Amino acid sequence: MKIVVVIPTYNERDNIQILINALLQKFLLFPTYNFNILVVDGNSKDGTAEVVKELQLESKILFLLEEKSKSGLGSAYLKGFDFAMKELNADYVVEMDADLQHSPDDFVKLIAEVKNDFDLIIGSRYVKGGSVPEEWAFYRKLISYFGSMFARILLRIPKIKDFTSGFKVTKVKGVLDQVDFSKIKSKGFAYKMDFVIIFSDMKVRFKEVPIAFGLRDRGTSKMEKTNFKESLNLVINYFKERNKNFLKFVIVGFGGLFTDLLIFNISNIFVRSATASLISGSVAMLFTFSMNNFWSFRDREKIIIRMLIPTFLFYVMSSYVPILLRSYLIHELEVVYGEGFLISNLGMLIGICFGIIWNFTVYSKIIWKKKNA
Repeated sequence: MKIVVVIPTYNERDNIQILINALLQKFLLFPTYNFNILVVDGNSKDGTAEVVKELQLESKILFLLEEKSKSGLGSAYLKGFDFAMKELNADYVVEMDADLQHSPDDFVKLIAEVKNDFDLIIGSRYVKGGSVPEEWAFYRKLISYFGSMFARILLRIPKIKDFTSGFKVTKVKGVLDQVDFSKIKSKGFAYKMDFVIIFSDMKVRFKEVPIAFGLRDRGTSKMEKTNFKESLNLVINYFKERNKNFLKFVIVGFGGLFTDLLIFNISNIFVRSATASLISGSVAMLFTFSMNNFWSFRDREKIIIRMLIPTFLFYVMSSYVPILLRSYLIHELEVVYGEGFLISNLGMLIGICFGIIWNFTVYSKIIWKKKNA
């Protein structure tokens, strides 16, 4: 089995020899694997490439790919992956930074999982046993942790805890070789998130291995000021693509909410609040079904009567779940706190919030399921 460690460099003369020598020692722990190291240098001005060339005289498993100019972290990795697959016949590729913040000891932990046939092995700072440097400023810890959480929630990929890890092992056959590199949106730091999103959509088998992310103690940080903005834009753009029906659903939902609350408060003059909730919910449900079918999910609309009727019946049954729940909630609140405008509308709003999540999930995944899904 061939494992290629891809290491992008830019002005890493002080670190690259230390890292390569450390990796060569770690390779000895896995005698059944064939290892290569591929350094992708971004036209370093400090002689990093020359150091690698000197080391190549002593090691036949060390390769150097030189860029004419620095093209960005993501671009360097893509070139490295392509070379590893086409020229070195890699079965697995490892992403590893040259600045020694990725520990060779943790490299051993990641490679130990290869035998378990995972498609993706992630060196994670945010699973049990993982860590970031205590010396990091509070704001950096905050951005790193909650940045990953924000991406996971917005893109609905909750299982992967470290969304921006740059320390990974990826299987080539059936995984990396299925990725169209020309469609990778980011050529910089955010490429990490790009790949996680793509691999999640591919439903790869993955495992997160805890790592201790270290401090850079030699050289200068290559972290660019635009990384946060680039990552945020990437997540938002993916969210728009993956949820192109959601904004329309929200607009329809507000229309349904206005209808619901208006009829609820009018009906509440004549009947009890729980009953008014059923009446207003039913009217709002008819409104939202029509709007969702012919606008929000127009690309998946049901027009033929024999499709429309069963679709509507299922819509009614599923939509009544949050309606019945909120009616029950309103009743219970009024029993405890007494009847009143604030109490009844509080129960309504809580039920509506649950209904938004429930309805969009059922509508997009079942009722108006993508035709090619």
